[in-house]
Amino acid sequence: MKSSSYSGSALLFVLLFISSSVFAQDEPAPLRISLFGGMALPQGDFSATSGEKGGYAKTGFGGMLELSNTLSERANWVTSVALNVNSIDEATMTSQWGQGTITGGNYVTTWAMTGIGFESAASPTVRVYGVGQLGLLFSSFPDITMFYGGQSITQTTKMGTAFAFGFGAGLIINKLNVGLRYYTGEPEYEQTATYMGVTGTAKVKMPATVLQLMIGINF
Repeated sequence: MKSSSYSGSALLFVLLFISSSVFAQDEPAPLRISLFGGMALPQGDFSATSGEKGGYAKTGFGGMLELSNTLSERANWVTSVALNVNSIDEATMTSQWGQGTITGGNYVTTWAMTGIGFESAASPTVRVYGVGQLGLLFSSFPDITMFYGGQSITQTTKMGTAFAFGFGAGLIINKLNVGLRYYTGEPEYEQTATYMGVTGTAKVKMPATVLQLMIGINF
């Protein structure tokens, strides 16, 4: 009887220890650092191939560093810096022009964002979250060169900045973080075009909107 009682007590202790260890994973750290990588899908006018504000941006790639500070049991202060690279659709631009060829570089958008996130446990090892953020967009517009009849027209653009906002959601499975972020802003660019030694400048506003599909790890 003593042996049976001892075995039962030991088993209960082990079960309690395992249970407490599993549920301890559900407790968010006061400061969580997340590193992401994934796809950057242009949205709206940013990907449009027609219209005055069509950006001709193609699907690209990106990364993000995010810091999440615990405010309460379910609320966090979330600060993110994301960088995305999207090439420009040279083939469609050339086809639409129909007189020569067009080459271009890449959009490089950097999003410095901060805001409030909400988190909830779906199970001992899974948490779901949502976040809303405000911040700044720093956007590099691709340089474009048009070739026709042995001549070329080159358009260069200075980096533009703009107020930005966005939101996101995701799942945290142990240390794995799977999420999406939707960011948008409309920077103003100063563009310079040069043709046969003649240079002209203009200022234009062009929207930049991306949907980031990412997978990352929490530290």
